[in-house]
Amino acid sequence: MRALIVLPSYNESQNIVSLIDALLAEDPGYLVCVVDDSSPDGTSQLLERAMSERREWQARTHLITRSKKDGRGGAVRDGLAWGTEQQPPIDAFVEMDCDFSHEPSAVPRGLAMLGVGTDVVIGARYPDGTIVGWPRRRRIFSALANWLARHLIEPSVGDYTNGFRFYSTPAVRVLLEHPQRHKGYIYLSEALAHLLRAGMRVESFPILFVNRQRGESNTGIREVWAALTGIVSIAWAYHRSAA
Repeated sequence: MRALIVLPSYNESQNIVSLIDALLAEDPGYLVCVVDDSSPDGTSQLLERAMSERREWQARTHLITRSKKDGRGGAVRDGLAWGTEQQPPIDAFVEMDCDFSHEPSAVPRGLAMLGVGTDVVIGARYPDGTIVGWPRRRRIFSALANWLARHLIEPSVGDYTNGFRFYSTPAVRVLLEHPQRHKGYIYLSEALAHLLRAGMRVESFPILFVNRQRGESNTGIREVWAALTGIVSIAWAYHRSAA
């Protein structure tokens, strides 16, 4: 399978090289596209050097450097859009975090679940996954956001706010044909609403989610609050369109 893994990046110089090495080692068919928001820690420059020095990276990695920090959702969309233009065509698409909170070894399982009517697979923390190292406040906000999404949008999806996802090409086309209305992590819920409304079958599998060991989280209280309030507007749009 020719699979593109999109990594939205901001200040991930301590993780990104090791993560790409781990992903490329999983399968010779995996390609990686990093979308970096001009990280002040030099993430883009680090990747440019690695791509010029490592022969095994040159045909399997691509870097998009955006001019400013503009949110995770837009970064993922840019990576997916780049992937749809590649030849030979990409068979499947993945998005995941850059900090090893999503295990590279779990990628094959998610990809294997695509197909046979399944267009979207979520590596999910809820209801049966395991979360390690999160502070109590983060657990409460995450649980509340997902409780709201399940009740306001669609109860069959367990984890609306985790960015470890696997898409078929038709699913990516659905995402890209809808304009992005929410920035940051709330776009994860917006994207799922578009896919569900389009009739895409969404499956999930439980994961081990380990809080980052290196670097600082890019998710602050302001973004978490925006996610909680944004879910209401996403749910309203979802049910209005369904009607």
